[in-house]
Amino acid sequence: MISSFLKKLLFARQFYINEGKIELLGKKQIMLPCDVVAELEKGNPKLYDSVKKAVINDMKNYAQRLGGSEEGMIKNIDHLFETFGLGTLQIVKLDYKTKKCTVIVRNSPLTETNVGIPLTSAVVAGMFSFLLEKDMNTKQSKKVSNNFEYVFE
Repeated sequence: MISSFLKKLLFARQFYINEGKIELLGKKQIMLPCDVVAELEKGNPKLYDSVKKAVINDMKNYAQRLGGSEEGMIKNIDHLFETFGLGTLQIVKLDYKTKKCTVIVRNSPLTETNVGIPLTSAVVAGMFSFLLEKDMNTKQSKKVSNNFEYVFE
């Protein structure tokens, strides 16, 4: 079943799959099996920084398209994360004043083998770097079942 967020994007003509191309909020996307992504991750030691930087730029673009500021984007952050196919995002703690947050990523296909942890962490760090207007990095992460808890400062 398609998510209500994607239905809204389809209706607003902000999500397309046509002739082998996928576009979401004006950005071209690709869909790859998680084992392919895991293999790509193994070969790039600078993956975390590269992905984080790209996600920050994408978040700026998404905010413009969705008409939201950094704080206004918080209501769409979990929907965007789910759309990436990285699992579901739960914000446990978010403090704009101290610029700290704790999130849990549930049901990520990449965490099943522990290989996708840096990629998932980089995506979340990029999202919250944009939202909190501060360069956020993973301070701590721990696995609980197939879920990962990340602390960012």
